[in-house]
Amino acid sequence: MLKEIFLLITRVIVLCAFSASIGAAPLTISYLQHPSVRDQALPLVQAAYAQAGIKANFISMPAHRVLHEITAEHTDGDVILAQEIFAPFKDVISVGPALTEVDFVLLCVANVPCDNSVLVATPSTIVATDQSKRVLLTKYPQAQRNQFYQINNLGKLPELLNLHRFDYAIFVVSTQWPLPDSLAHLNVHHLFSSKAYHVLHKKHASMAAQLSLAIATVKAQKGL
Repeated sequence: MLKEIFLLITRVIVLCAFSASIGAAPLTISYLQHPSVRDQALPLVQAAYAQAGIKANFISMPAHRVLHEITAEHTDGDVILAQEIFAPFKDVISVGPALTEVDFVLLCVANVPCDNSVLVATPSTIVATDQSKRVLLTKYPQAQRNQFYQINNLGKLPELLNLHRFDYAIFVVSTQWPLPDSLAHLNVHHLFSSKAYHVLHKKHASMAAQLSLAIATVKAQKGL
């Protein structure tokens, strides 16, 4: 009986949110130029919005702007972010089940050390986004001895390593989705794991139940 009442309440919430979304202005959702975001997460989230009947425009955005644009209410959310990346931003909420589990990894070109010693012992230049650098230094304070080359377009990362401009980079990869082909030849050292979620500005919290259900449905349809 209680289960039936709970399901009925959930359906009412979803129907009310769906009705409110009809005629509303489309949301603006950013996404990173990360191969797995573009090829895996973006289609999944687009399908979830279609399933929920919520209009949204999806725009590519440099990594350093994503969270600041959401908190400034210039955009409404982002397709997928690791929990450690958005956790300090109190205006940003996770929506639905995790889209995937992710690993923060150290990418290394051939014939160089590829382990924790790179972070804590041997000063090196490491390519990273501003937020990946922040999370890394929280986990590995000793890594401050390294120099960091900030990159905002993750699509350029393979080029920076493949042309041997740099030997190391911090990257976030899904444990469920394949490593992009452009990085497959690099050595990979696991640093730590996280979960990655679709995120919205907290002002859209009323949509969370509707989108959570849609994300879960699409994931189930895709066997994820």
